[in-house]
Amino acid sequence: MENRLPFLPTRDLVIFPGVVTPVYVGREKSMKTLEKLENSENTKMLFGMQKETLKEEPKLPEDIYTTGVIVNVLQSIKMPNKTIKILVEAEKRVLLENPKEEEDGSYSSGYVEVECKNSDSKETLAVYRKVIEYYERYTKFLGKTLPEVLVTLKSTKDINGGFDLIANNLFIDSQDKQKILEVLDVEQRGYMILDLLSKEIEINEIEKKVEDKVRNKMNDAQKAYYLKEKINAMKEEIQDYTPEDEDKELAERIEKAKLPAEVKKKVDEELKKMSKMPGFSAEASVSRNYIETLLELPWKKTTKDDLDIERASSVLDRDHYGLKEVKERILDYLAVKKLNPKMKGTIICLVGPPGVGKTSLAKSVADSMGRKFVRVSLGGVRDEAEIRGHRRTYIGSMPGRIMKAMKLAGVKNPLILLDELDKMSSDFKGDPASAMLEVLDPEQNIHFEDHYIDVPYDLSQVFFLATANDLRNIPEPLIDRMEIISLSSYTEYEKLHIAKQYLVKQLQEENGLKDIKITISDNVILKIINEYTREAGVRSLKREINNLFRKLARKVVKEKLEKITVNAGNLEKYLGKAKFRPEKMKERTYKVGIVNGLAWTSVGGITLEVQGVLIPGKGALNLTGTLGNVMKESAEVSFTYVKSNFEKYHINEKEFLEKKNIHLHFPEGATPKDGPSAGIAITTAILSVLTGREIRQDIAMTGEITITGEVLAIGGVKEKVIGAHRAGIREVILPEDNRPDIADIPHEVAKDMKINCVKNYDEVEKLVFKK
Repeated sequence: MENRLPFLPTRDLVIFPGVVTPVYVGREKSMKTLEKLENSENTKMLFGMQKETLKEEPKLPEDIYTTGVIVNVLQSIKMPNKTIKILVEAEKRVLLENPKEEEDGSYSSGYVEVECKNSDSKETLAVYRKVIEYYERYTKFLGKTLPEVLVTLKSTKDINGGFDLIANNLFIDSQDKQKILEVLDVEQRGYMILDLLSKEIEINEIEKKVEDKVRNKMNDAQKAYYLKEKINAMKEEIQDYTPEDEDKELAERIEKAKLPAEVKKKVDEELKKMSKMPGFSAEASVSRNYIETLLELPWKKTTKDDLDIERASSVLDRDHYGLKEVKERILDYLAVKKLNPKMKGTIICLVGPPGVGKTSLAKSVADSMGRKFVRVSLGGVRDEAEIRGHRRTYIGSMPGRIMKAMKLAGVKNPLILLDELDKMSSDFKGDPASAMLEVLDPEQNIHFEDHYIDVPYDLSQVFFLATANDLRNIPEPLIDRMEIISLSSYTEYEKLHIAKQYLVKQLQEENGLKDIKITISDNVILKIINEYTREAGVRSLKREINNLFRKLARKVVKEKLEKITVNAGNLEKYLGKAKFRPEKMKERTYKVGIVNGLAWTSVGGITLEVQGVLIPGKGALNLTGTLGNVMKESAEVSFTYVKSNFEKYHINEKEFLEKKNIHLHFPEGATPKDGPSAGIAITTAILSVLTGREIRQDIAMTGEITITGEVLAIGGVKEKVIGAHRAGIREVILPEDNRPDIADIPHEVAKDMKINCVKNYDEVEKLVFKK
């Protein structure tokens, strides 16, 4: 399939990859192409130079050079003279294929990306050094030395990009620049640039001699007339626009912006430096972008907080069911804010399994407080510069995600959602989690420094709300800076309420069934929950209900119905066969070496089966199932505890140590497992296979064991008990130290469960083995 993008034919303008430059668009069809681009979500387009500069409407494709560039449109501004100024960054060379005019009058073209070659040879490096030497002489002749460009050229290892940057800054004929653009062999391109530079230097030397002779003869009147005519001609050529106009406009914007003194000083210095640069140089564009970025940031503008606690409470209850702890924390914050308007921003981290409503809750919190809402996705961020921004010495530098969020919000006190905080990782480019330490510390973020912005920015009024699935993937110093609020798995009754109160109404309307009377009983929703989904949250439930309504919409259109009833009998007709068998309450059966443990994962609580058998060997313990170091050590502790009590449990020590091994397996072998909480389950499995005693299959257990048989506290009690309940287990064993956590278990689950709290393994033994 042909790749196509909007296409802009340029007159007398060649842009090279890696260069950011402004382009002025005035032709009708070109403006239609830009308008079409702005109405889409795409920011990419193609540029190619037309062969005849003066041709107002080029014929496609014959009037266009076949080699062009793909560009990213960074900014678009309508100018007073009805032209449009766009700021573009060229990315790659492309071969234009079948450029044509669309029916709506816009241009488009197919393209194929091309790669440059021969950039790593020693000869290429030698040519590059000679080109830099000639380019330095060339800029001195012009009297337009650009130190930043020379520093970049000498320090870069990208020879291909270096040649493109030099070619872009040469004051030569556009046809020559097009020829340079078309050369894909980097070494050959270097020789071409070297040849052009030597010719330009020679011409400049001759011109300087002639100019010196003429200058001595030209009187002041002639000089004034000459300069005046030259300026007029230049103005006429660029349609009455000069860079000075834009500098003046920027200066006016700076005065109106009422920036803080330190920022104002920085902007004025940058504007002064920019005024000394050639108007269309890459450095001038970098400076202009920097100034405009500073002007667009909200330095003083804020929104007024809506501190009506009753209204906030009703908004939170309207949008989400349950989540009592989070809602109370938000209302507490509003109450304190009302009493102390100068309080610093709050940093809360919502931790829970996927689909329990963390992200959508953040939107409701912003709505309840009357604050602007901005979401910053941190999933997969590996580079510190993503958070702090790139320094302006780099080509294509830009602010970090935090500053982009502030720019998008337009106010100093938005609610910023830091989504998937636990999905950040680090590599050789730095650790983004360490950069977040400054962002998420109310004592430090009053002077947050983004590398691109290069002036302190006050983040203390921002309400940061982070989300994560698993705290174990977040560094301890970062956890220490946040208030952690846990969101647990939903019970089937909570899911039923959420589906009835929120999902069914929302999805019925989204699928165009608002005026159709649809009857769905509670039993149908419970059947979808138990037989079509298996999750901690409600994301899959929403997907299945949406699927049901799509099928109903098709039936309505086909049969022109006005009412439909969905019941347990016809549900399979719409959703297909059930994906999971409904969990039945476990019966009291007994097996040797099979134990129901409990685990807490990023998707909620689950049952974790431990399987054990005796095999021929020499008294060793074999473990399989992708176990972490902590879990392996826990198994060793359990094994040592049992071996130290062979006599107590009537085990033939000599028989075992000389002839038998124990093999323990944890099913779903590809899934990583770690932590000490399976200690009593592992001990029970080992003891069962060594003694032949049968274990109850209707009971599940969790708890860390010590080498002396004591049972220690573990985490995730609420999630683990809910997971056991979901699996049809109605009796669990917990450590005595976790007794206070029982109060957190939802009433619908707790009333069905028998919970045993134990202090040591002797108490576990009495509960789990067949008498």
